[in-house]
Amino acid sequence: MSHYAQTQPDHVQHFIEFSLAWLEDHHYTLTVDVDMARWARTMAEAVTEPSINPTFNPRFNDLSPANSFWLDIRAGSQTIATSAARHFITDDLLGLMRSMRLWRDPAPIEDGELIVVPPPHMPLISGSVGHEGGLWVHPSHRKRGLSAILPRLTRAFSLRQWNPNWLTGVARRGIGECGIVKWSYGYPHVEPCFEGYFPPTRNYERLYVAYMNRDELIAGLFPNTLPWFQPDGDQKIADAAVRVQQG
Repeated sequence: MSHYAQTQPDHVQHFIEFSLAWLEDHHYTLTVDVDMARWARTMAEAVTEPSINPTFNPRFNDLSPANSFWLDIRAGSQTIATSAARHFITDDLLGLMRSMRLWRDPAPIEDGELIVVPPPHMPLISGSVGHEGGLWVHPSHRKRGLSAILPRLTRAFSLRQWNPNWLTGVARRGIGECGIVKWSYGYPHVEPCFEGYFPPTRNYERLYVAYMNRDELIAGLFPNTLPWFQPDGDQKIADAAVRVQQG
């Protein structure tokens, strides 16, 4: 059992119970799944290939129940939303990005290194690092709160499983620039770190690194931090969604 689980079990469990009740009220069910190949198949049926994050795909990484899981949200028998998590032990998150082992390990030699620019004032993110992504919500179930509940629920399970010092994510331009990573996903820090040709998508990309330390992670698991408890929170998320659609 982790040190965090020994000292803060009630807080994490309270948020999990709150989330499960919210999902039940909205007629959704949750499965915590460690079969990452199933996540990859689900995503392949839902989105175009460049939108499938290779970080969580066992075709490109050595994934196991010890270092990865995903949340399968269903309405009836249909998966309508997903969120995925990885655990890294690293000397430097940005080093993982430069080597591209964050996405594919081993990374293809011909891809070289990514020219990642450290954001000003960004601390060294090392040690036990939780990393999340793979967030997808079916279009007919969007604007209902799933994009706010799912990242936080993923973090709660990550805390119970891995006790990370940090929680991180990487967003491409449309998501990174619109504000939704802060207002909906709940990251206090979202900074640009790369612009150029990105081998995993074979396209020109602008990437943003999102991160929070353990204190910020824990503080974000209070239900009243969810957007619909905040002044103008729903409007800010709606405005961010419009900016995503506008590109």
